[in-house]
Amino acid sequence: MRIIAVDDEFIALEEFEDTCRSLGIEDEIVKFNNPLDALGYVAKNKVDIAFLDIEMPVIKGIELARRMKALSKNIRVIFTTGYSDHALEAFSVDAVDYVLKPYSPEAIKKAYDKALLVRDAVDENHIFIKTFGFFDVFVDGKPVNFSSAKSKELLALLVDRNGGIISTEQAVSILWEGRAYDETVQSLFRKVLKSLRASLEEAGISDILIDNRNQRSVDKSKFTCDYYDFLEKGKNENTKYFGQYMEQYPWAKETRAQIDEMYK
Repeated sequence: MRIIAVDDEFIALEEFEDTCRSLGIEDEIVKFNNPLDALGYVAKNKVDIAFLDIEMPVIKGIELARRMKALSKNIRVIFTTGYSDHALEAFSVDAVDYVLKPYSPEAIKKAYDKALLVRDAVDENHIFIKTFGFFDVFVDGKPVNFSSAKSKELLALLVDRNGGIISTEQAVSILWEGRAYDETVQSLFRKVLKSLRASLEEAGISDILIDNRNQRSVDKSKFTCDYYDFLEKGKNENTKYFGQYMEQYPWAKETRAQIDEMYK
């Protein structure tokens, strides 16, 4: 989970983080005292919960929430403010809670717990990733088109890792096996990653990719996948495995062998 806190007062941001830590909240907390910086961060990173002040220069908290929601419909917004007269307007942007300053730790914990109960706005089967046979991604039953075969393969590799994090060097060693890890191949990887982001953005599913500096993974909560279902539920009448797994990728043979063993 990732939380952002936006307030034009540095002291308020520090107090907020101290309160969260005292409550045992161990999620990543990213603090901003400039609303525009926070907005740029949400545009490039997955954010689960946003604690926003309302009275701020440049952009008011209500407008900031609207813009964040346009970038990420599943972001949960909680307002922390010293003014009670914005409550009605705050809930017009589907705020999870409205916490008045000075707040108690209990008020923050209550708002945080409410945010955890809010379900994503993505339908359960909205995004389906198929791995048995050949790798493909479907949105509402329609296949996603990737602008390059290598970008599709990068996503397949991340799915294969079952939510685990892959560094640039690890990805390069698999996608371009045998090539030296030099500036040329690193530049090539950056182009592939950019292409993948563009394809996912065009399909409206950019939030399945978690991209944080040199660490990439997939957010398993955003899609269904035949491989993940098999790992969770085992062999059943709905399993459509016939000894093939991501057949277009040689590196997938190791996982296929593990599936074969489990399938027996």
